[in-house]
Amino acid sequence: MYGNNDASDEDKKRQLNALNMQLSILDSDQKKFSNEKNMLEAEIRKLKMDSERLRVDLSEKQKRFEAVNFQFSQNEDEIRRIKRKLTSL
Repeated sequence: MYGNNDASDEDKKRQLNALNMQLSILDSDQKKFSNEKNMLEAEIRKLKMDSERLRVDLSEKQKRFEAVNFQFSQNEDEIRRIKRKLTSL
C-alpha cells in the first residue's frame, strides 16, 4: 500500500512540475508577445500620423501646383500676345 501511494505522489509531483514549467514558458512567451504587440501598436500609430501628414502635404502641394500652373499659362499667353504685337510693328 505504501509503495503504491508513494508512486502516485511521485507521479503527481512530476505532473505538477511539468505543468508549472509549461505555465512558466507560456507566461514568458505571453510577455514577449505583449511587448511586441505594444511596439507594433506604437509603430502603426506613428505611421498613420505620418501618412496623414503626407496626405496634407500632398494636398497643399497639388493646390500650389495648380496655382503655379495657372500663372505659367497666363504668362505664356501674355508672352505670345506681346510677341505678336512686336511682329506687327
